[in-house]
Amino acid sequence: MTAYYHSLADDLRRRIESGEYEVDEQLPSEARLAIHYRVSVPTIRVALDVLQAEGRVEKFHGRGNFVRRPRERIVYGSAGHAVGRRPAESPPLRVGVEVRTVSATDDLSALLQVHRGTLLTEFEYVSVLGTSVRGLARLYVPRKVAKLKGPVADPTPWGDEVRSLLAAAGVHVASTVERVASRLPNLEERKLFRSTAPVLSVERTSTDFSGRIVEGALLALPGDRAEAVFSTPSAHRGHGEDRVPANRNDEGSELRLLPWATPDDKPCFLSTGDGQGVMSRYADRVEASQVTFGAAILDDAERLIADPEASDIQLRIALKETADSLSDVMRVAASRGARLPSPHPADPEYENTEPGRAAPTPDMTDAPPTLRRIER
Repeated sequence: MTAYYHSLADDLRRRIESGEYEVDEQLPSEARLAIHYRVSVPTIRVALDVLQAEGRVEKFHGRGNFVRRPRERIVYGSAGHAVGRRPAESPPLRVGVEVRTVSATDDLSALLQVHRGTLLTEFEYVSVLGTSVRGLARLYVPRKVAKLKGPVADPTPWGDEVRSLLAAAGVHVASTVERVASRLPNLEERKLFRSTAPVLSVERTSTDFSGRIVEGALLALPGDRAEAVFSTPSAHRGHGEDRVPANRNDEGSELRLLPWATPDDKPCFLSTGDGQGVMSRYADRVEASQVTFGAAILDDAERLIADPEASDIQLRIALKETADSLSDVMRVAASRGARLPSPHPADPEYENTEPGRAAPTPDMTDAPPTLRRIER
């Protein structure tokens, strides 16, 4: 049966948030939790690892697992970088910045598309909350683009003011590309963050109106105390002849509903162009995985429902996973449906699809068993 460690983590998280397990309280042993949830000890350990990465649980070798208050997070967002999810009594975020001149290494020459050894201005930002480092950002501007100097007044965690310095030098950013990946921390980051939790790595390049790269940035965010939020506002419908279709932006390009949402459950959209870009292909792979995973979850749920010895917690976990999977598949269906061509009035198959009338029922004879179950 499919491993339920994410749902196990959800249940343990719920019990912590409800106060059943209080801050600084020791959790039951891994063996007792395994018996309670009727799973293996390795599965319990994976679920606890999820909570440990969130900062909710701390493991002490030889003593056990203890509840910890979730670490306050700072938020990196493409639409403005701000500190978020922090109670009012939290200490202020301190940001230190150093400005220096460096020579482009092989990696930086590839990032900025300059020759190796090209002189760059490096802005290094380190953000600290209390005694915990919350972010490391290094921004690079080729000296031939602009000769920027320090010190930087009122620095922000992710170097937002560098663009203001560029604008003051007559260099204006036209577009920005950000690539986000999750990876294990390198030696420098392990020492700086004092953690082995995965980091969010952001690689950012900004170009001017001629297509020249004028700024590059390498950001590292500790995954247990920072997060990245990206959202694109959906196009709105107007009135009369000038209204804009909901799946198009102001320039007429297709807006694709992506198979994931923001942390506050708002939809994300992508301006797709011809639909063959890197993000479009990545979204295709995510959608395919969600549909495949949904079929597996449905099969597991059916087997569990037919098991007379299934416990309440197992059924609740199965229901939670099925609901989450259905939500993903519904989003995939909405996205793909919005990208279907509009029916032609002369097509007899769609003659009854005007508003208020039912669309024709598809023939499910040759559909896979799972889809036939859904159709019924």
